Amino acid sequence: MESSRLKKFDISCPKCGIEKEISVPDSLFLQKKFGTVKIKVPQGAVCKDHNFIVFISTKGQVIGYDIIDASVSLDQEEERPEDLIDLTLDELIDAFGFNCVAGFIRAKLFDYPSSIIRNEEFALDIGQLNKLFDNLIPPKYQTTNAIRDEEFDSYVFPNPNYYYSTIKKENTGAFLINNRKLVIQVPWRVQIDFEKSILSNALSKKDKSEQLQYLAQDINQFISDVEFTQSLLENVRNISEKELIKKLKEKRIVSPINKNRILLIKEFITRRISKEVGRKIKN
Repeated sequence: MESSRLKKFDISCPKCGIEKEISVPDSLFLQKKFGTVKIKVPQGAVCKDHNFIVFISTKGQVIGYDIIDASVSLDQEEERPEDLIDLTLDELIDAFGFNCVAGFIRAKLFDYPSSIIRNEEFALDIGQLNKLFDNLIPPKYQTTNAIRDEEFDSYVFPNPNYYYSTIKKENTGAFLINNRKLVIQVPWRVQIDFEKSILSNALSKKDKSEQLQYLAQDINQFISDVEFTQSLLENVRNISEKELIKKLKEKRIVSPINKNRILLIKEFITRRISKEVGRKIKN
């Protein structure tokens, strides 16, 4: 008997961000003419610690995730806490997914516009959400570039991917997610390894009430590295990335200094402080 054909998908755990390719029987998609296929991903299939649900359209596109037994849901208003500002980091990730939270940190810190694309069933206090992320960032670098709430009518747009493609064209410089914990678009070139690492570090702390404080401390440390780099650049015409890494390793003992960190510092200086100063860092 011929074995069932398999479709392969790149999947990210919405709880910890680990990515892996999984195989799904083609027969699951043949059974449905339209809509989405809901697949339970068991613990160990993508990451060793979590099981979750992935939603895949009948056309073979990943359209979202859900965390099994999550205490907070973006689609169920009765389960949402009255005050989002009191969420722990674990609960924030349960609500939005690991990669979406990492992306919001990048968008807020680097002053990118961002939006949550949702349908009419979604309930969220967007003002409190903005306040929560703003509180992670030093006041000097908090921006008025707030997370926006973009609603689409699922009756007018029964195919959300069509709506996503439309709004992506209208917001090419924005970070976009949907209400199923899926990143729709990223506007930056430097990968969010920094944000993922500080999220993982904060989540490793046993006291959940202090996890957001650890996250804020790591962001403050990055800002400190940026400002130290800015002071170095004031006294030179230009400096190579290699030489800058050497100088930062000599002076910044706490921070991990590598090429990605330098690219991130350069992007921050260019976007938030001065394009002219940022151009002093040469490849």
